[in-house]
Amino acid sequence: MYIKSPAASIRNGMLRTSEEDVEETESTSSLPPHKPIVPAAKAAATRQPPKSQSMISRKPRTMPSLSQVFGEAPDSEPTGIIEPLSIPKTRKPPSTISSNFTSPTSTTSKQSPRTSITSDGYSATDIPPKEPEPKKTAKSSSALRESIAKAKAARKAAQQQQLQQKRESSLKSPDALEEDSLKDPFNQLPGMEPTGAALQSRTASARKSGLLNISAMGLTAIPNEVMTMYTFDPNSNDVWYENVDLVKFMAADNELTSLPDEAFPDVDLAEFNADEPGPNAQFGGLEHIDLHGNKLSSLPMGLRRLQRLRTLNLSKNKLDSMDALDVVFSIESLTELKLAENNLSGMLTSDIGRLVKLEVLDLHGNCLTGLPDSIADLTALRILNVSENRLPSLPLMAMKDLPLTELNVWKNRLDGHFFPKAFKRHDTLQVLNIATNNLDELSAEDTIELPNLQQLFVEQNCLKFFPNISSWKSLLTIIASENRLSALPEGLADLENIKHLDFTTNDIRLIDDNVGSMESLVTLRISNNPLREKKFLGMDTDDLKRELNSRREVKEPSQDEEEGSVQTELTLAPESPTATITHAWRVKQRGVLDRSSTNLSDLEPLDIEPLIAKSDIRCLYLQRNHLEKFPVPALSLVAHSLIDLDLSNNPIGRTELSTPLSLPNLQNLTLSSSALTSLEPLIANLSAPSLSFLDVSINRLKGPVPVMRATYPNLVTFLASENAFDSLSYEAVEGLQVLDVANNDIDALPPRAGLLGVDDVPPGKNALRRFEVAGNKFRVPRWQVVSKGTEAILDHLKNRISEAEMKEWKASA
Repeated sequence: MYIKSPAASIRNGMLRTSEEDVEETESTSSLPPHKPIVPAAKAAATRQPPKSQSMISRKPRTMPSLSQVFGEAPDSEPTGIIEPLSIPKTRKPPSTISSNFTSPTSTTSKQSPRTSITSDGYSATDIPPKEPEPKKTAKSSSALRESIAKAKAARKAAQQQQLQQKRESSLKSPDALEEDSLKDPFNQLPGMEPTGAALQSRTASARKSGLLNISAMGLTAIPNEVMTMYTFDPNSNDVWYENVDLVKFMAADNELTSLPDEAFPDVDLAEFNADEPGPNAQFGGLEHIDLHGNKLSSLPMGLRRLQRLRTLNLSKNKLDSMDALDVVFSIESLTELKLAENNLSGMLTSDIGRLVKLEVLDLHGNCLTGLPDSIADLTALRILNVSENRLPSLPLMAMKDLPLTELNVWKNRLDGHFFPKAFKRHDTLQVLNIATNNLDELSAEDTIELPNLQQLFVEQNCLKFFPNISSWKSLLTIIASENRLSALPEGLADLENIKHLDFTTNDIRLIDDNVGSMESLVTLRISNNPLREKKFLGMDTDDLKRELNSRREVKEPSQDEEEGSVQTELTLAPESPTATITHAWRVKQRGVLDRSSTNLSDLEPLDIEPLIAKSDIRCLYLQRNHLEKFPVPALSLVAHSLIDLDLSNNPIGRTELSTPLSLPNLQNLTLSSSALTSLEPLIANLSAPSLSFLDVSINRLKGPVPVMRATYPNLVTFLASENAFDSLSYEAVEGLQVLDVANNDIDALPPRAGLLGVDDVPPGKNALRRFEVAGNKFRVPRWQVVSKGTEAILDHLKNRISEAEMKEWKASA
């Protein structure tokens, strides 16, 4: 603080009287300590030499210490302490310094004049006038501008950094991006305990979606957040009308050892007393439960109360007792049940027959030794997986009427023959896996009919020969490696759709030349066989087919060779016609006469009379020839024994069947690619009461699809794709199990056909299990529904049935 010295006043001749000092002190008592402001009149006077003052007028004082000068201000402001002037932030600072001192309306001029004492004990009159300092507002404005500039620069730098990161991420390789996204996509790194916030987030999402997923969280019990997820919370922001019932519950890959009874109370919700507290029913509407990969050894009895439950996955647990499955076999609404890898042993309990709606049953990876005959009650079963067990046999006679499409018995203890003697046909089986067993024969019969079989896996067995597979028209793949086969299956060359064959590690020595004519064949593996011609082992499939086909063309008998040589007739004794025909035409094993691709233009009775004298002809294959009509006289000779007739790829449509023909035992008739324009002559003249398979695809058939079962009551498979049919009635579909009308001109599907599904057809009647309708003109159902398969199509059609039609159908049923 600057203090005016009396000695300086004497040297400058500026002493004043004590009265003037008092007056000046009073006028400046309200000024700040470091910026003394005086009135304009006195400011001018101060610049003049002041009057002299006496040193006696001022009382000497002691100087205060530094601690007293810079000490803290007391709580209550004492008299003499000058407060610093505070300027509101909203007040605009004056433009010039002079205005702060000369304006009569300034803030300082309005302060009440009073004598003030400085912190060092001197009065304000002792402080000499000081040149006005620049106001701090200028420094504040500069600092503010600097802060704003720095903030802008920082924001610009952050934006540039984010842009650079985006550019770097866009330059990452797809593998790097995939690796980053797969590090922990669901925040479930092992070893991390689930937090309450994570569970609350999942339960909150489940209340709105109906799907709760707490899989792979290391849980040892159902968390309380899950048990109380529907309890009212006044602090929650959820709105009640957005909550839905829980329909899917997934808690797989945890450490659960049991399920609480409170979660699944064994109480019938329709019978509990409304006056009493109700049970916890938040899981009562579940349709799907996935608990695989836990340590469950028992199940709560309340599971049987889940009337809507359709799929239940309990694989990879510790349900090693059949008693633990009693509650599972009480859930009659199940359509899919998975009990794999639970160490189940012994005979499967007969209670499995109570699940009449079951479609998928997975029991692989256990120690089962037998399946009960009650499995025949699973009338909707489509997929059965009992691989990796200890089954010595299967109750196939009890299973022959099941609509199985996939049967997996891989790695068991099967021996002998797989299909029993009375098992002659299965219409729906598509995939059969009996690999890694001890089977000697595939079937006890010489012929077994599997018209819809697509994939056959029989590797790692002891098979010595195959039955005749010429009727397996849908077959695509045969895997028969590591067996004891001495020849390729009979009828293999007649399969027009076969693509993959694997006969490695067998005892095959010769390859049929007709394999070269199999146009659809893509892969043929015959390595590690004792072939006579070793060069075949080093050939790929195309080269092998080309070689075999060239041999087949050379060995193909000409017309002159079949009828006998002229030179032979002139020089030798007349040959017996029977001997000549028998040499050219031979009935193969199991009654198969194959005259396909032999350029036949007609089949005369004389051609086959010598043959039927020695053996019955059961299968007659005349495809890919030049027959322009049905060989009625020749067919009449084998009518009593013929069960399979193939006339495909012949121009029969030029001369349609006009003569009555009776084939009482005929079961399969193939007329595809035969230039047929109508089925009326066939229906009117062909009598075949046992006919169950009819193929008229790739022809020129028009009009409505005929009601074939009116003429052939046992018909279950009707293939009529690639034609020009324009309409389809309910009567034409009723009773069929397989109907293929794809790639026609059908403009609408009958809604009542939706009532022909497995769940709607009464017992004793055929259900429609395969319905191919793609590539037609109709727009409803849409192609998205059609692509999902038969069940989706039938469900769509069923939903379009009117109430009146539904009542009529129920009344008739």
